[in-house]
Amino acid sequence: MRKPNIELLNIDCLEYMRQCKEKEFDLAIVDPPYGIGMDGKNNWSGSKHEVKDWDNEAPSVEYFKELFRISKNQIIWGANHFISRMPFDSSCWLIWDKKNDGFSFADAEMAWTSFDTAIRFFSYHRG
Repeated sequence: MRKPNIELLNIDCLEYMRQCKEKEFDLAIVDPPYGIGMDGKNNWSGSKHEVKDWDNEAPSVEYFKELFRISKNQIIWGANHFISRMPFDSSCWLIWDKKNDGFSFADAEMAWTSFDTAIRFFSYHRG
């Protein structure tokens, strides 16, 4: 069995993807900014976070073009917030029931996938 090659990089994703070969990766699992302004000052949980501007904009169309160019398959968390920027429909979404039990965060998260299967649902609360 082939040992996975794991490398962690702290760089701009788009700049990195521009350097990659076509279909270099078997699977890309990404959780990009949703573009909903969750920057620390709009935190629904009431907890204090350092204010950043990381979630002011959803990824660009160019980001998705590069992501699809360099990967054979994709799982893209939060895609329901920016589906108009993605060029493909999908029959298989992953639905994560976060079991928030009344907290003001979303009850579930959705991930678009490139797989040709039915929607998949799982429950998990990290508390």
